[in-house]
Order: sequence, then C-alpha cells, then structure tokens
Amino acid sequence: MTRTTFLDCEFDPRNSALPGLLSLGVTDDDGTDYYAVNADADFGAVLDHAFIVEHVLPHMPVTVHRDRTGSPDAIDFDTSHPHYQHVRPTKEIAADLDRYFEAPTAPRLVAYYGAQDACRLHSLWDNDWSQMPVHIPRYFTDIQVMADELGVSELPEQQSTAHHALADACYNRDAYRFLRSLQKQRRVGAEDLARQLHANTELIDLGSPAWEALTRDQRERFRRSAQFLLAQYDVRS
Repeated sequence: MTRTTFLDCEFDPRNSALPGLLSLGVTDDDGTDYYAVNADADFGAVLDHAFIVEHVLPHMPVTVHRDRTGSPDAIDFDTSHPHYQHVRPTKEIAADLDRYFEAPTAPRLVAYYGAQDACRLHSLWDNDWSQMPVHIPRYFTDIQVMADELGVSELPEQQSTAHHALADACYNRDAYRFLRSLQKQRRVGAEDLARQLHANTELIDLGSPAWEALTRDQRERFRRSAQFLLAQYDVRS
C-alpha cells in the first residue's frame, strides 16, 4: 500500500524564500514523526507579525524579548528548551526529509489548506523538481477539498497544540482519517448502483419496464455492469 504522510509548516507568509520557513512537521500512518526548526529562519522579520509572535513562537525553542512598552524587539534561540534539539539548518532539513520520504515511489502527501506547506517543502530544493529527490511528493491531497466534496462543514476539534508544526501534522492525520471513514460509509453498493443504472435507462427510454418487471437475466446484466464499475471506479452516493 502507498504510504500516506501528513505535513504542516509554520512560516512567514510575506517571505516565500527559505528564511521565511520557521518550522516543519511531518508524520505518517504509522506515527513516524519528523520535526525541525529552521536555524536559518529570519526571526527578526516576524517581530511585527502579531499572530506569529502570539500563537506560533510560544511553541518554538525561542525567547521573545520585549522593550519597555511590551513590544517584541528581538528573538533568540533558547538552548535550554527541550525542542532546541530539533533546530537545524535548511540543508540538514532537506537531507533529513530525503531520508524520511525515501521509497520506490513517492508517498501520498496530505495537508490542510496545504498550498503553502507544499511550496515550503519544495523550497528546500529551490522549487526545482529536477534537483528534488524523486520520492519527495510533487502534489498533495487537501483536507479542506475532501471536506468540501463530502459536504462536511466542521472537522473534529484539534485536541493538541495548534500552530505547532508537528502537532498540526498529527491533527491532519486525524482529520484525514475522519474524512476517509465518511467516504467509506458513503460508497455505493452493487445492488443500489444496478438499480440506478436501470433508472438511468428509464430516463432515456420511457418505455423501459420498471425494475420489478425485469426478468432475472435483465437484472443480472445490470448487476454485472454495476460490479464492473465498482471494481474500476470509486463510486459514491
């Protein structure tokens, strides 16, 4: 089976270059985790970004210094923080992820509103697919698109720390599993699909007999067609 991985990044949205990447977390179906804080990040550039200062940096191995008015004026790494061990330069992060994703074929990648996350992952190789290892996923499945297609307006509440890259990646796995369970529940059975195929013929041929009036052989033909379609396609109600 194809391995499924789940990605989240914390970043400065105004800086798409590598210094704009603050941290990255990824996990998979088996709970194999990877977390890194970018040693090359431009933390000084986010001093004026209130959301990052208030909601992202408190979960990272950094200290935010404030001036007399209480405004942030400097950010330093906190070497005593338990997550400081995850601080590493971008070249090392790229090498780590090369090993993490290594497989004969690229794993499936899942993210939540994930366009930026995928771009930040690819930026570790300068967004150059010719230089990026073949097993780094080129595209991703977006949890929000899955939810929209299923008509789900509210996902399960995140119980872990929000805006911590690894915690968010693990939540993405939970949300994905929730949506996949709904997909499985809504798959069409062979008998229902056979009846729907027959109903479609009734729309085309108004003289077609009702399902109940069909002979056994006629019903079996619809059932065989339904089974063939279900074997080839993922058909849902």
